[in-house]
Amino acid sequence: MRAVFLISIAVGIGLGLTYAWLIDPVEFTTADPYHVDARYQEAWLVMAAEAYVTGDDWDRTQARLDGLGDPNLAQTAAALFERYSANGPNPQARALARLVERLDARAVTAGMLVYLTTPVTPTPRVTSLPTSIPPTRTPAQSTPTPTDAFPTLTPSATPTPEFVVVSSDGVCESGAPQIRVAVQDAEGNGLPGVDVWITWDGGADRFVTGLKPELGPGFGDFDMQPDVSYRVGAGSQSTLALVDNLSADPCTTDTGADGRLSWNVVLQPLTP
Repeated sequence: MRAVFLISIAVGIGLGLTYAWLIDPVEFTTADPYHVDARYQEAWLVMAAEAYVTGDDWDRTQARLDGLGDPNLAQTAAALFERYSANGPNPQARALARLVERLDARAVTAGMLVYLTTPVTPTPRVTSLPTSIPPTRTPAQSTPTPTDAFPTLTPSATPTPEFVVVSSDGVCESGAPQIRVAVQDAEGNGLPGVDVWITWDGGADRFVTGLKPELGPGFGDFDMQPDVSYRVGAGSQSTLALVDNLSADPCTTDTGADGRLSWNVVLQPLTP
């Protein structure tokens, strides 16, 4: 009886191992970041941002971010930036700001611009007054007029723009009005990665061309508000307006519907 019991156990173990190893073996897979706790997902996002700003290529960064499975990744990174930046300037906040800019330039906030732009402190020009030797006076000589006692003020040169305007056309549309900028080379090929600045009285915003590749590598756009006059600049000279007085004025479309003006602006680099 005991032998039968032991044989039954051995047969059962053998059948179980056969099923587990041959019929339905366990498959081990690598867990994606979205499977882990939210704290580790945030750490993954910060590390991906830091790797990106230290010279990692975007394709590798994109693969890391895809593992999070977050459809609103730019907004998630922006919220994480606010938490890090609340503790004062730090490299993690800078990395997150760069990442948000790359993911969606429209998610860039005013606080991020501190990290995205490098302020230039102007060097004051100190012009010393020339030392003049008072002339020797004689009884027959009148008091001279010190015409050379003060330096001659030389006006500063107007900065040379990095880009020129090829065209700027207003289009009456029934949808939300926009400023659409296409940056092209001399052959008409789109240029990605160009900073385009939109400024107005009391505000400024920026986008980078190429973030909407389906519309062209040199394309970028900005949503306009009624009753605001906008200016467009490009490159490092953000305050130098290439086009100004762009406003979403009311208009009538070709179909007779009420609309507002949108603007299509084409820029090219200035050839020295």
